[in-house]
Amino acid sequence: MPSSIYAAIPLMALLAVMQTAVLARFPMLGVVPLLPFLVALLWGLLNGIEEGAVWAFTAGFFLDLFSISPLGLLALSMMTAVIAATWIQEALPTSRVLLPPLLIILATVIQYLGYLLLLRLWGNSNSLQALVNLTNIIVLHLLLSPPIYGLFYWITRLMRPRTVQV
Repeated sequence: MPSSIYAAIPLMALLAVMQTAVLARFPMLGVVPLLPFLVALLWGLLNGIEEGAVWAFTAGFFLDLFSISPLGLLALSMMTAVIAATWIQEALPTSRVLLPPLLIILATVIQYLGYLLLLRLWGNSNSLQALVNLTNIIVLHLLLSPPIYGLFYWITRLMRPRTVQV
């Protein structure tokens, strides 16, 4: 188990409360960003599939506690999206400029459509307005990701400095 789980649990609990209590009152571009998902995704892109999956599950679990949907749907859709994005990142050459925005777009689409599909399978009806909001959520995630990514990059370099071989 990664040691970052000790940071993920309180951080995701705080972000889930902030997501449901504060951000829901102040939509941007007509939608509310999934801040816990974005944080889990960016942490996974910097630290690998295992840590990203743990952070995504933790984020989804805490958001599921505040949701009226069946327990586990957000966690499952978030884990799927983060695992897919980090797996693709590991298969491609390293790029800190072009690849993260593309993976954020891909992961947001996978998470959002996966969640809507899971809701539909559990018998909840979705409107087409939910699909219209996807573009705004992608734009919002792209706007919010650079400062979070930069902060996590700095934290990761402090926690795990690169080894130099002579």
